[in-house]
Amino acid sequence: MHVLTLRLAAPLQAWGASSRFSRRMTERAPTKSGVIGLVAGALGLPRTASLDRFAGLRYGVRIDQPGSLLRDFHTAHDDSGASMPLSQRYYLQDAVFIAGLESADRGLLESFAQALRQPHFPVFLGRRSCPPDGPIATQIVDGELEDVLRELPWAGTRRHVDELAERRRWHTDGLAPVELAAELLVEPRPGSADAGDAEALADEPVSFDPEQREYRPRRIARLAPVDFSFASDGDTPAEGHRATLHDPFDTVLALQLEQQAQQPHEEERP
Repeated sequence: MHVLTLRLAAPLQAWGASSRFSRRMTERAPTKSGVIGLVAGALGLPRTASLDRFAGLRYGVRIDQPGSLLRDFHTAHDDSGASMPLSQRYYLQDAVFIAGLESADRGLLESFAQALRQPHFPVFLGRRSCPPDGPIATQIVDGELEDVLRELPWAGTRRHVDELAERRRWHTDGLAPVELAAELLVEPRPGSADAGDAEALADEPVSFDPEQREYRPRRIARLAPVDFSFASDGDTPAEGHRATLHDPFDTVLALQLEQQAQQPHEEERP
């Protein structure tokens, strides 16, 4: 088997599965329908397109950085300026996930990865107001979904480690390592030992057609968490996996410098 992994990180993410109308909730982790929709948009598929190419994919996600829940009191107006119904929308702040899609067809996964590198439509993490913090990092790894998600390096941010280390200093003497447990949610194989205790979530997409969206339930098994250990002095994590720091102003500044470099310089007058 082969697994396409995606690092999903952004200031805000929202992964709805069942909420509608004026109260829009989010799941604690990216949904299968959300990730497949992201890939479908990158491929340039219209919403009415068949989803047969995604049939049979097994999905899992590792919660490296759970983030925190944000509630937004949302107002909106239509084209005439009339007020729309008020709503409450929930988001995950500063969360980081590793999602995985498993298939026996490596070529299919490679087409997904290529589309994510050069997406046809802009990609977003659940809602259009949630762009990723940069290009979505992908890789294709040979192996079973559970094993791949367990073996990948931790993908959270340095800031998260520093915050946990600071909290630890209030309760312990010295610089004890920061221990993290990344929760692992995987779609079990039919008949496997994990399938018996699995939960159900209606996020298996059948159609994204706006006039007739359709989803069916799938099973989700909560496996033993993946443990990571990090140096609490803010240096490189103890296992050698460097946690990156996300600062959106770095991106803004880099774009400004790039634009300035592309502008023609006026010749100096004598």
